[in-house]
Amino acid sequence: MNLFKAITSSKKILFILVLLAGAAALFLSQSEAEDYPRKPVLLGSGKVKWSESLTPEGWTRVTNEDGATLGYSKSSGLQLIQVDGYAFKDLNRNNLLDQFEDWRVDFETRAKAIVDEIPIEQMMGMKMNPFGSWTVNADTLDTIIKNSLNLGYRQLRAPRGGTADARTKVNWNNLVQQYIEGLDKVVCIPAVWIDDPRTGDVSSWPSNLGLAATFDPEVGAQYGRMMSEEWRAMGISMQVATQMDLATEPRWRRIPGTFGEDPALSMDMARAIINGWQSTYDEEGNDLGWGKHSVNNQMKHFPGDGAAEGGRESHTRDGAYNIFPGGQFFTHILPFKACMDLPGKTKTVSAAMTNYSIGIEADGSPVGGERVGTSFSTYKINHLLRGKYGWDGYILTDFGILTNKNYGVENLTPVEKRLVTLEVGCDAFGGDGRDGQESVDLAMEAYELGVAKLGEIEMNEIMKKSTERILRTHFNIGIVDNPYLNLEVAESIPNNAEHNAAGHRAHLKSIVMLKNSGGIIHKASPGGEKPSVYIPRIYAAATGGFRRTPASADPGFNLKAAGEYYDVVTDALANTFTGPADDEGNPTLSQEDIIRASKEEIAQCDFAIVRITNPKNGNPTFTEFGGMRDDGQESPGIPVEAQEFNYLPISLQYRPYTADSEFVRRESLGGDMIEVTENGTEKLVKENRSYFRETGIITNESHLNLVLNTASTVEKVIVVIDLSNPMVFEEFESEVDVILVGFGGGRSANVPDKAFLEIITGQEEPSGLLPLQMPLNMETVEAQFEDVPRDMECHIDSEGNTYDFAFGLNWSGEISDERTAKYNVLPIVGEPPK
Repeated sequence: MNLFKAITSSKKILFILVLLAGAAALFLSQSEAEDYPRKPVLLGSGKVKWSESLTPEGWTRVTNEDGATLGYSKSSGLQLIQVDGYAFKDLNRNNLLDQFEDWRVDFETRAKAIVDEIPIEQMMGMKMNPFGSWTVNADTLDTIIKNSLNLGYRQLRAPRGGTADARTKVNWNNLVQQYIEGLDKVVCIPAVWIDDPRTGDVSSWPSNLGLAATFDPEVGAQYGRMMSEEWRAMGISMQVATQMDLATEPRWRRIPGTFGEDPALSMDMARAIINGWQSTYDEEGNDLGWGKHSVNNQMKHFPGDGAAEGGRESHTRDGAYNIFPGGQFFTHILPFKACMDLPGKTKTVSAAMTNYSIGIEADGSPVGGERVGTSFSTYKINHLLRGKYGWDGYILTDFGILTNKNYGVENLTPVEKRLVTLEVGCDAFGGDGRDGQESVDLAMEAYELGVAKLGEIEMNEIMKKSTERILRTHFNIGIVDNPYLNLEVAESIPNNAEHNAAGHRAHLKSIVMLKNSGGIIHKASPGGEKPSVYIPRIYAAATGGFRRTPASADPGFNLKAAGEYYDVVTDALANTFTGPADDEGNPTLSQEDIIRASKEEIAQCDFAIVRITNPKNGNPTFTEFGGMRDDGQESPGIPVEAQEFNYLPISLQYRPYTADSEFVRRESLGGDMIEVTENGTEKLVKENRSYFRETGIITNESHLNLVLNTASTVEKVIVVIDLSNPMVFEEFESEVDVILVGFGGGRSANVPDKAFLEIITGQEEPSGLLPLQMPLNMETVEAQFEDVPRDMECHIDSEGNTYDFAFGLNWSGEISDERTAKYNVLPIVGEPPK
C-alpha cells in the first residue's frame, strides 16, 4: 500500500488502466470459452456471408467471405449451421456451434475442445497407425477400411506412389471422408493420410544427404515448399520424416536419409526443410503459416539414432544399442532442438518419431539410467523432450516397438508395453492396429491397467492429452474443415515440370567432384565430334528382406541418354542365364553372364565412365521379421538367437576386411543383459557383441575389380559413385582420373543419369561439398567414436587433396567460398539442458 501511495497521480491512473485491461482480457478469455455452444440461426437467414457449390467430384464446397473454405458431402447426413452469417459444419450433430467447430478459433484450442466429445475407445482407435491392409479402390470401400474407420482409425497410410493414379487417390480419399461423415454415433473427425518420403508420383529431388551436399539450406527450403504442395494435392498431410539423425557412425546404413555428420549443417538443413514443408506460401513467397499446402512433419528419430555401435542398425535386434563413448549424447539432440524453434510462422515442428535404440554411456551405464528403447523411456520423452525442452507435439513411436523391436522391455506383456509408452509421453503406436477390433481391445486393456495403477483421473488425463496432440495435426492444416480433394489439382500439381526442373537443379548442386586429374572435367566447348566412351554393365546381386530385388547387370547409364553426348561402347548379356533358379525354377542372372566388350574395343575409346556403388554390407541380422513391416508376433527365442548369433564387422572397403587391429573393441559397450548361473547363483551378465578377428561380408567386390580392370585397359577413367556411406578410396583412387560422387541409396533414389552427364560433359560446373568424411582406411574407422562428428583421419589422394568434410572441386580446383567458411569449422557440441 505504501508503494501505491508513492506513485504519482498520472502513474496511478496508468496503473489502474493496466489493472482494468488485464481484468477485461481475463473476462473476455473466460467469456469466449463459456460462449460455446452457440445457437445457430436458420440457414440462409439474415446477412449471409457464405455460398456453396457442387464440385465435379460430387462433394460440396462452402465458401465463407474472408474465411475458411469448407467441404462436405450432402449425401452423408452431415449438416451445416449458420452463426454470425457464416457457415460451419455440425461435426457432433447437436445443431449447435461448438468451439471445436468454429474455424475462427485457433487450432490448439479447437483440438483441446473436441477431446471431451470423444469416448476412450475411439481415442484408442486414433492411436492405431498400421500399414493398411485394405484395398485402395476408386469406386468403393472394402470391409477392412470401413471397420477401421468405425473403430476410430484416423491416421491412415496413403496409397503408395506409382500404385494408384490421381483419380484413384482423389476418389478413395473422398469416399473415406464421406463415410466418416456418415458415422452418426461419433464426432466427425476426418482422416489424414500419412507417408514416408515418396517416389514415383512426385517430383525428383536429391536425398537428404544430397541436399546436405549442396551446403545450401535454401535449396532444402525450396524442396520442402514444393513437395508439400504436391503431397497436399494428393491429400497427404503428414510426413513420417524429416530424418535428422547425425551420421557420426560411418558404417550405419541409414545415412542417406540424414544431413550428414556435422551438427551445424544438419541443424540448418533440418530447420529449413521442415519450415518449408509446414508453412503455406502465397504467390509472392510470403509465409502464411499453417494452410492448404502445409504438411505436418515428424522429426526423427528422437533423440538421434546415428551413434550405432559398430554401425549396426536398430531395425534389427543386433543393432539395438546406440553408444556414446565420446560423451556426445546431447550433440545428437541438436538438430531436433533446432526444429523446435523454426524461423517461420508454424513456429515449431509439429510431430516426432522415436528411435528404437537403447543408449549406453562410455562407462557402460544406460542413458538416463533406463536400459530400454526410447519409446519406453521416461527420461528421454517426459523428462527431456517434454520437460527440459518444453516441446508438446505429437509423438508416434517407430513401427514394431510393441513386438519384435521391444528392446529392454521384452519381459513386459503386450498390455504393459502399451501402457508404458503412454505413461512416458508417446501418443500413438507405430505399426499397431492391423487386427482391427482385437488391436483396440488390447489397447483398452492397457487403459484399464492404467486406471488400476494410476487412477481413472490421471489415466483419462493421459488419454485426453495424447489425443489432443494427435488432433492438432488435423486442425492445423484445415483438414477438419475441408478434407476433400479436387481431381484437376491432383493431376496438375504432383510431379509437375516446374518442380522437376527445380529438383534437377538441386541434383546438379548435390554432385561432388573429388578428383579431376588434368582437368578432364571442364567447361564444354561448342561443336566437335562425339567422343567414344566405354560404359560397362554393373552387376548387382539379388537382395532379400522387405525390399527384395533380383540380380541385375545394367549399363551404368541409360544408353539413350549417354548417346546424346557420346558414341557408346558397352557389354552384352548371355542369351541363357546361369545363376540360381528363382521361385519358378528359372535360372537367374549371374555375374558370369556378362559378356564384356573386348580389350581392343575398350582401348579404342577416348575414356571410360564406370558407375559403381560404395561397398555393400552383406552381414546377416536376426529377429528382423520382414524388415519394416510389423507382423504382430513376439520373438519366440531372443535369448537363444542372441547366443547363437555371430557378430561380423561392417566394412567400408571392397576387399575382405578382418577386424583384428588394436582399435577393435574386445568387449562391446552395448549388449543384452543375460541370465547366467555361476556356482548355483543366478546373475545378469552383459552380452559381448564384439566382432574382433571376424571378417565382414561385402556383396559387390566385383565393382572394384571392374574399375581396376577398366583402368588397365583404357587410358582415362571417370568413376561415378552412388554413395550411401563413407568408403575407403585407397583401393582404387590412384588408378583413375576423375571421381564424381552422388548421394542416394537405401530408401532414397540415386542421382539421375542426366545430372551426372551434364557435369561430366561440362554443361554444368560441379559445386557440391562432402557432408561426410571419407576414411583413410578401416583402422581409422575402428578408432573413431560412434557418437563424435568428424573424428576420422581422411583419405589423401594422388593429387594431394584430402577427402574431408566440406571438400569438393569445381573446374578451377578446390572450392573455397562462403559455405566452406561457415561450416568448415570445429563441430558444435551439445550440452545438457538446464
